[in-house]
Amino acid sequence: MNIPLNIDWQQILLHLLNFVILAGGLYLLLYKPVLAFMEKRQSYYREQDRRAAETLADAEKKAAEVRRQMQDADAAAAEKLAQAQKAADDAARRQLDDARAQAERILTEAHAAARREHDRQLADAQKELEELAVTATEKLVLRSGGDAFDQFLNEAERSESHA
Repeated sequence: MNIPLNIDWQQILLHLLNFVILAGGLYLLLYKPVLAFMEKRQSYYREQDRRAAETLADAEKKAAEVRRQMQDADAAAAEKLAQAQKAADDAARRQLDDARAQAERILTEAHAAARREHDRQLADAQKELEELAVTATEKLVLRSGGDAFDQFLNEAERSESHA
């Protein structure tokens, strides 16, 4: 069957059939595997994105926890520092009180020692005055009785030799 213009419908239908078979084969051999590969790739990247989001959320939670722990540690360190400062202040105050008490005790002992020394010197001075008074009285008594002046000089020489 030849139609004018040399169009062979049988050849056209065969070419059309070949084209459909080729398109179907390419669809089965290329399009479906490529489509499946693309879907698999998309799901892989979606999964990676989900995991990255979870990892980021976990990292943010951990960072917040670390910040909280650091704040707690800073607060604890500040509290311990305050306690240590208070303990140091208390120790310094106790040492100062002890030093004041010791200074007061030393001062009291020094006053007592000075008082004893004063009393001793006063007693020595009174004893010396008594001795001088006795000596002067003896000399007066001796002078009225004779050569008292010579006796006084003798007594004074004896006192100087003993001292």
